[in-house]
Amino acid sequence: MAFKFTELNWQQINKLDRDKTIFLLPTGAIEQHGPHLPVDTDIFNSNALVESVAASFKSNVIALPPIWWGTSPHHKGYPGTISLRLETFHHLLTDIFSSLTAHGFYRFLVLNGHGGNAGILTASTADLSETLGVSIPTYSYWQSIKNVLVEIGDSEIGGMGHACEMETSLALHLRPELVDLKAISRDMPDVRVALSCIDFRQPGFLGIPLDFRRDSKSGVMGDPTLATAEKGEKIFTAALAAAKDAVQSLLSADRDVLITKRFN
Repeated sequence: MAFKFTELNWQQINKLDRDKTIFLLPTGAIEQHGPHLPVDTDIFNSNALVESVAASFKSNVIALPPIWWGTSPHHKGYPGTISLRLETFHHLLTDIFSSLTAHGFYRFLVLNGHGGNAGILTASTADLSETLGVSIPTYSYWQSIKNVLVEIGDSEIGGMGHACEMETSLALHLRPELVDLKAISRDMPDVRVALSCIDFRQPGFLGIPLDFRRDSKSGVMGDPTLATAEKGEKIFTAALAAAKDAVQSLLSADRDVLITKRFN
């Protein structure tokens, strides 16, 4: 049976074992990624991971269609960015999961590919645990592979921020034909306030909303000149292994772990 939700008919979906089926939702963004990467970089990466994970399991791991857009107001200074309001993103999550829980499904995982979604994902899943009675885990793929990023990274801290060494390496591995090699250039973050640097390996603990038109010369934040396809393969392989572990863990979890107590 197909592992993509969109390729199933309603009878096949209805036959899925409620206790043994998990739905994976990719989230990301459509936003500028400098002059050398396509605007769908974030959602492409998370969707590629989700579909690869689902394909590696039997028919009980289902890849949901992605939420293409994210919350990207900090990128709106550049053409190509389509940003959702926080409430729009929250309502999308609510409507998607309420449609699935209405038919008895309760195992889910949100795999995120855009840093700007992290806050609203945390808030929304907390709200959904109260309104739907289901605890929905979520994480951003780079959170699971920081040790690999530290190991393979050749740039100083700040070199893996946006359209950077990491994301450009992934693109060179997954779809090199869409990387404009002639347009790649280093654009390290201008740390205007100490301790606020963004980097997938070691971000500063002081969070300040970004404005990429203000804080970046080209839409890049980091050093994509150090990116390679070999690094991208290591990143994707590690992220895929971590995602498989997460799915297996959630499939093994007791129902009581995922259902809010008073809804049991």
